[in-house]
Amino acid sequence: MENLKDASVGEIEKRAEEIRKMLIETVSKNGGHLGPNLGVVELTLCLHKVFDFSKDKLLFDVGHQSYVHKILTGREERFSTLRQRNGIGPFMDPKESSYDPFISGHAGTALSAAAGIALADPSKKVIVVIGDASISNGHSLEALNNIGAKLKNLIIILNDNEMSIGKNVGSLSRFFGKLMVSEKYMSFRDDVKAIINKIRIVNRVSDTLERMEFSVKNFFLPLSILESLGLKFLGVIDGHNIEELTDTFNKVKDMEGPIFIHIKTQKGKGYSFAEKDQEKFHGISPFDMKTGSTPCKTKTYSSILGEEMVKLGEEDEDIYAISAGMVKGTGLGEFFEKFPKRGVDVGIAEGHAVTFAGGLASMGKKPYVAIYSTFMQRGFSQLIHDISIQKLPVRFIIDRAGIVGEDGKTHNGLYDISMFTSIPNYTVIAPTTCDELVEALEISKDFNDGPMMIRIPREISFLLENDEKFQIGKWKEIKKGKKYLFIATGSMLKEILSIDEQLKSKGIDGTIVSGASIKPFDEKYLLDNLDKYDNIFVMEEAYEKNSFGSSILDFINEMGKKKLINKIAIENGIVPHGKRGELLEEFGLKGENLIKRIEEKIDAGKK
Repeated sequence: MENLKDASVGEIEKRAEEIRKMLIETVSKNGGHLGPNLGVVELTLCLHKVFDFSKDKLLFDVGHQSYVHKILTGREERFSTLRQRNGIGPFMDPKESSYDPFISGHAGTALSAAAGIALADPSKKVIVVIGDASISNGHSLEALNNIGAKLKNLIIILNDNEMSIGKNVGSLSRFFGKLMVSEKYMSFRDDVKAIINKIRIVNRVSDTLERMEFSVKNFFLPLSILESLGLKFLGVIDGHNIEELTDTFNKVKDMEGPIFIHIKTQKGKGYSFAEKDQEKFHGISPFDMKTGSTPCKTKTYSSILGEEMVKLGEEDEDIYAISAGMVKGTGLGEFFEKFPKRGVDVGIAEGHAVTFAGGLASMGKKPYVAIYSTFMQRGFSQLIHDISIQKLPVRFIIDRAGIVGEDGKTHNGLYDISMFTSIPNYTVIAPTTCDELVEALEISKDFNDGPMMIRIPREISFLLENDEKFQIGKWKEIKKGKKYLFIATGSMLKEILSIDEQLKSKGIDGTIVSGASIKPFDEKYLLDNLDKYDNIFVMEEAYEKNSFGSSILDFINEMGKKKLINKIAIENGIVPHGKRGELLEEFGLKGENLIKRIEEKIDAGKK
């Protein structure tokens, strides 16, 4: 770990400049979370100057602002490999370094984890850096309620940059934005208490002063509420002032906690483009350092979703779009601009988003909830209790389904098929082309037979000429072959078609089917074609367990049929970070490794 204990203010300022340069250069090549890290350079340096993280513990909520921490803890030489396969990871990970005490990737986890760590070892200082959006997450509020005054070794740092991924929303965000806790107020409060204690024998005067203290505390209402949770407060601190940060951390180092420090930072500080467009540079693909521009992109499934949602919104005033803090990421930016009353961003509150949509549906509205697959996991209970049981027609757009790429193990969307197919009353669709996505959305508008899930990958859209329209419960034959049947859902249609000629050259001539309708699937087609093919393959970008393939296998068994079904999916293990294409190939879902896997399945079936 880099030793900053004796570093002067000037030396830390110089180091901050070096780190900012490294951040900009690396992220411009590899992509990543630039803005959040530029904003916490001085904060992280000063934390490392004052505390000893070979003993103490430092947690970053979400973890996307931990790049500076990685640089300072022995990973500087490898930092150029950030987000690359076998390189430095995008978030904190104990498997990467002992200086990362807990995995992070989702908002709202750090306070709960820190509370457990702090309770387990009271001799260690446990510091949590949490953003002004993450702290309003329900998970964080539950943790604050539980922490109380019990954890004397816990320090919470509110990194207030007034920006999450998009603009912060909700009353709680505004609440924390009002936390103007000055040392003058702290001193005034303590003086009032001291006076009260000295003259408590004079009841009438004491009562008057107690009323005075009550009035003062209520004047500072946000402070009063948090103080009631047992937290001690310091702030507002300039998050870029090294002297002020160092003095504050030295002051609290030996204080009994739990302590809450409110720090103001500027997201994207030190890079003009990131300062001006904080949302764009929060998480960005590779860009030109000199201009801040990113290459023009071909249409993605998310962008097509956005276009179609605007069209549907124009046609039907009952359509609402709901986001959980990812309006632009899910392609809903234009919808929110055109229909501000029908576009609702609930912030980092996926469970609430699900139940909120259920409330809309119960009143005859048509809600669409667009959430990344990895974050949809946090609303699992609500999907069952609030939607399924009542069979409410809520449309769930599950974005970033499958392997996401550089964001890695905490962000892969590999559980959604298992989730939604296991819950009663859901219709589950994974369009195989951009046309199927458009057709599925059109059907969804007037679909009232329970909730619907539409699954889209983090992928450039795939176009395939085919006159047959998508239908729920029906599959489409894309190409006719012999001996082998390939049923591909979602992104896997593109992958099987891309190797079709190579398979043919190896004597594997197969019929390729678009199996976009996962639940219900095309039972008739399956039964009609079961005996026509030697080998049947079900292909999906998800885990093999509790999969689309599992559903088909269960059905065949229930029908009393004997047929080998080959599942082509991710067998097991946690998928790491790296480029999406190379990970698909590594896990046998693309290119030569997919061919090899198919051949192995065929050979195994002959034995």
